[in-house]
Amino acid sequence: MIDITNLQAIVIPFIVTLFFFYIEACIHFNMGKYGKLGCKIPPFKENIQMIGIISIFSLLSVAATYLLEIYFSN
Repeated sequence: MIDITNLQAIVIPFIVTLFFFYIEACIHFNMGKYGKLGCKIPPFKENIQMIGIISIFSLLSVAATYLLEIYFSN
């Protein structure tokens, strides 16, 4: 069985969530900008803003999940 540390229990879901949320954000960006599905990467400034916002909400999601797991495991 694999032993997962507390840090890994936060970092791994954070990276996975960040990755999938970023792909979703790019699709939404393309739908709003071009009116069609696509995954064209936005300009640098908008890309950094998207990654920043996604990172914050990804971290909140992982933290909430981690705290709920601790709460319900007791």
